[in-house]
Amino acid sequence: MYISDKASRIRQREAQRARKNRAEIVKARALGQVTRRDLIKWGAFTAGGLLVCKNGLSPFARSAFADIPTGTPRSPLFGAQRFTTPLPRLQLQTPVPMVPVARDGETDAAFTGTYAGERPARRLSYHNDYNAFVGDPNDNPFRNPVSNRGPIEGRPPTEFFAHQRWNQFFPKVGYVLSWSPCVPGTKFHPDMPDQNPNSVWTYGAGPFTLGSFAPPLFKGRYGEPILTRVYNNTPVEREAPGVNFGRNESQFHFHNAHNGAESDGATGAHHFPGTFYDYLWGTALARGDRINTGATDRRASGPDGNGGLVNVPGDFREIQGTMWAHDHRFFFTAENVYKGNLSMVNYYSGPDRGNEQLVDGVNLRLPSGKFLDYGNIDFDVNLIITDGATDPDGQYFFDIFTTDGFLGDIPLVNFAYAPYMEVLPRKYRFRILAGAMSRFWKLGFANPNGSAIAIKQIANDGNLLVNPVLLTALDTQGVAERYDVVVDFSRFRIGDKIKLVNMQAMRDDGRGPLAPVTLAQALAGVPSDPCIGPIMEFRVVSSVASVDAPGEILTTANSCGANDKSQVPLQLTQQIPIVQPVRTRVIEFGRSIGGDSRDPETGQCTPDCPENMPFPWSVKVNGEDAHTFNANRISLLVPRPGEIEHWTFVNAGGGWDHPIHLHFEEGITMNRGDDTIPATERLVRKDVWRLREAGQVQLQVQFGEYGGSYVNHCHNTVHEDFAMLMRYQLLAESGTQAAVTPTPNPTPDGVFFTTPEILPEGNPSSSA
Repeated sequence: MYISDKASRIRQREAQRARKNRAEIVKARALGQVTRRDLIKWGAFTAGGLLVCKNGLSPFARSAFADIPTGTPRSPLFGAQRFTTPLPRLQLQTPVPMVPVARDGETDAAFTGTYAGERPARRLSYHNDYNAFVGDPNDNPFRNPVSNRGPIEGRPPTEFFAHQRWNQFFPKVGYVLSWSPCVPGTKFHPDMPDQNPNSVWTYGAGPFTLGSFAPPLFKGRYGEPILTRVYNNTPVEREAPGVNFGRNESQFHFHNAHNGAESDGATGAHHFPGTFYDYLWGTALARGDRINTGATDRRASGPDGNGGLVNVPGDFREIQGTMWAHDHRFFFTAENVYKGNLSMVNYYSGPDRGNEQLVDGVNLRLPSGKFLDYGNIDFDVNLIITDGATDPDGQYFFDIFTTDGFLGDIPLVNFAYAPYMEVLPRKYRFRILAGAMSRFWKLGFANPNGSAIAIKQIANDGNLLVNPVLLTALDTQGVAERYDVVVDFSRFRIGDKIKLVNMQAMRDDGRGPLAPVTLAQALAGVPSDPCIGPIMEFRVVSSVASVDAPGEILTTANSCGANDKSQVPLQLTQQIPIVQPVRTRVIEFGRSIGGDSRDPETGQCTPDCPENMPFPWSVKVNGEDAHTFNANRISLLVPRPGEIEHWTFVNAGGGWDHPIHLHFEEGITMNRGDDTIPATERLVRKDVWRLREAGQVQLQVQFGEYGGSYVNHCHNTVHEDFAMLMRYQLLAESGTQAAVTPTPNPTPDGVFFTTPEILPEGNPSSSA
């Protein structure tokens, strides 16, 4: 039942008034014009820091609820129509070679080419050089050149944050990026307004460059380690003009690569404007210390760029493909990722080569293209599916007060409003990332008559399925899950239009999904939620320009029919068996009003968080006390690499859903208790599991190769920011990382360390 136009206009005005009032509160507090005590006295906040849900202040108060799930006025479209702007392909990044340079017993990695003027990357952070300098602090050559405070590199000092296995995975190529305000002309659609520079913070190539849509795309290959340097080019002042949400501090998490903790991007070691952080992406194949140690298995390999393969140690069954990277600044992840701090990473291997014509007995020849030795993307397309919202002026908007979830009303694909893409009548691979903050998706493809078309899912969270699964609609996709599908457009005629359709209804408060609508209902549109329905259009044409080989034209004559050499084999990889575990653990994700992320004496968080932030979400391990996240607290410790454990993730409450993400390692999905489990998930390696309402998931996990501090958390990033995380510690077999990592506490003047508390359930001897 839909509300009348008059009632809708009234609620729109009330919701907009509430949003303005809330924005004024944020601004006044930032400027020191009001205090938290004032807000409590006026009834705006409770003593515990919770926003009071009252008319004129909270758009989620029922009397001020707008007619879409955002709880705010409908975002104006300024006349923009769906399917009138082309899909922007992701911005492919170009690496430069890295060369070794000897220095005082160390070997540094020097950038060449475009970035030859950059400081060499080092095994140890430049923070160590900053600390070692003796003399006038103003003369310190390793200080932040923008703020003149603190070290130039945000990576913490000491061996605990040295690049692990530096010589083994010495970087061969390097990237330099800047996380920055957006360039003029950044917009979601040609008919929509330009975004103000500080409405969107995204990435530009090179040091201290402005960012632009669409997000970056990295191509990695096994056997070629990568050094990625990320500059923080956001405003020095947190309250700079136009910064209505987002924190100008970042930690770039490579989700879910097999990297050392210092390069995982979730150590709590965020860095500040003017600094850089060096990440070593080793393109390491898991189990390299235990399986195929002599690198003799051709399936455990990466392309050499000249038609051959480079063998690597490890288990070919753990090859990864569709990956992504995003901000992980604790307590501000949702705001920063929503603002544009994300990218995609495609890993290429011998089996998943990205060349559909090369026949070598290993290459699967999945849809991709032919011009490049590896990594062709002519017919292999990354799609980042998100939802956004704007204020009445068309500027990007995020509700920083909600603790349950944030839903937008503008469907975006690669940050373009409901775009179209021209395709040839042949097979395409789509790597679909559910990149929204809280929205779940259920996607299908509709033919011109509105009927579902068959698709084949070939990968889940970047892991190839043992066998492709034929579907007419994808399973509900939680935040951060990646589904790779192959769609065959050869059954269609030139001029046909195929729609990518979202059928997933959401709860108004953003906590999780409701029952999906039918394809017919979605195609007709759901007025209360504009993100249900067609979100992208594919137009079948006779020719398209090549992305891989500029100047080449791909046609029905040279790329379709008998000239479509791509295939989807009946077997893509082999199954990893389920075995008896060394130990089991039960991890419950639930709700604990009040929380304990803050120190009871000082009221401070580690790392720091907004003064009035509540912590309603919590994590419980093996039946012990529930805790909200504090980076100085270890909830789970893994004592030895190589041990196999079985974990059970449990949704401890009803009425919401949680997509749970495990950093660093993937788990093999065993069961969902008494609930059904789809073929696309059964015994499949994943790194994000949607728990379902009151549901559970059991998985097998094996940690190895690296030590250090990682996290496990809900990837509804609003739940994550309101402390639904836990820290876990991996102990290496030897070296510095065989000890517990001290907790870094970043400040603009440098990092200091504290000794973490290991909770009782963190001791593995207490595991079930």
